[in-house]
Amino acid sequence: MELKEDTNETVESPVPPVAEATEERLEDFSALLSDDYQEFKEDFIEWLLIEGRNTYKRQGYSDATVRTTHYKVEEAYRWLWDRDDAYTKEFTPEDATELIEFLVRRTTHPESYVYTFEKSLKRLFKYFREKRNNDLDEWNHDVPLDTNSDTSTKDKFYPEEMRSLYEAALSIGSVKSYHSVSAEERDQIKAYLAQRFEKPKSEIGPDEFEQANSWKYASIVSVASDCGLRPIEVGRAKVNWFDLDNRKMLVPKEESTKNDDEWECALSGRSVTAIENWLSERDSYDLYDGRDAMWLTRNGNGYNSGSLNRLLDKFIERAEFNQQGRDLSWYSFRHGAASMWAEQEGIYVAKNQLRHNNVETTMRYTRGSVDAATKAADSMW
Repeated sequence: MELKEDTNETVESPVPPVAEATEERLEDFSALLSDDYQEFKEDFIEWLLIEGRNTYKRQGYSDATVRTTHYKVEEAYRWLWDRDDAYTKEFTPEDATELIEFLVRRTTHPESYVYTFEKSLKRLFKYFREKRNNDLDEWNHDVPLDTNSDTSTKDKFYPEEMRSLYEAALSIGSVKSYHSVSAEERDQIKAYLAQRFEKPKSEIGPDEFEQANSWKYASIVSVASDCGLRPIEVGRAKVNWFDLDNRKMLVPKEESTKNDDEWECALSGRSVTAIENWLSERDSYDLYDGRDAMWLTRNGNGYNSGSLNRLLDKFIERAEFNQQGRDLSWYSFRHGAASMWAEQEGIYVAKNQLRHNNVETTMRYTRGSVDAATKAADSMW
């Protein structure tokens, strides 16, 4: 779906205006009401993308935030229609508070899941105020939410797991030498590379075997472990961000995510080696000619949360470590890096390394760390 800005510039929506589950629920109402809701949602998504974050500066939210907000608002409206057994576009602060209370009492999800609803509904009310000249006050509620209790350990990677994922990334990006394997094994590898490179098996030879030994995945995992790269930062990263002589990643102010500051983040020796090897390899690929992107998918697109989480599933499978019921995603690198830096170097070093404006944000990732508490206890007396 393409949306029109006032300047006639088009922006691409990352989501359909109406989720499939909502379309099914709208079938219980008239077709005119379904059209009415779709028109409302298209306008809401356009507002989120173009000016939702800061109307005065015309700054919108990222695709990932728009996607999350869209689906949470859709769920909220379906709940409202089920409660009242009637269609409406009006969602009041009283409705929102009742929904939060309902979720806290009934959901099996952690309370950070409920907190996502809260943030999404606050964006909806801001849209009502700004687009409809609505005099709604800022919505608040008295429902206690512990949004930190589940972030410190349940969805983070531990240092030993990051090392395993790095090794898995190297392994997935590598194959044996063309001349060092038997004819039978070479034939099996050819079949694998034919699928990987989307070429006929007959065209796979020594050059393709050498090309298959890539540092791309390993360099992404290593930098993500050092710096807690968000998915959008993996997609935005450019070659000139990396000062390998000084072992730093430099994020320019104009390319910084969620803030307006320039950041300097430390890189491990492992990352420096991986990036050096990847940059040398990168220069040999036509895909990168004339482009400054650090990493691109096979199709020449920037990475996003979807493509990175699919990669991560492969790394976890190859690493063969126990997820222990945790909800692991690409953000688990970020949560793990925050805990690691805070425990070893302190909360303010972690704040800078994770590129947080406020130390309170960093503390949300690190609160409740058993390892940090153990170290503190040993040094108390």
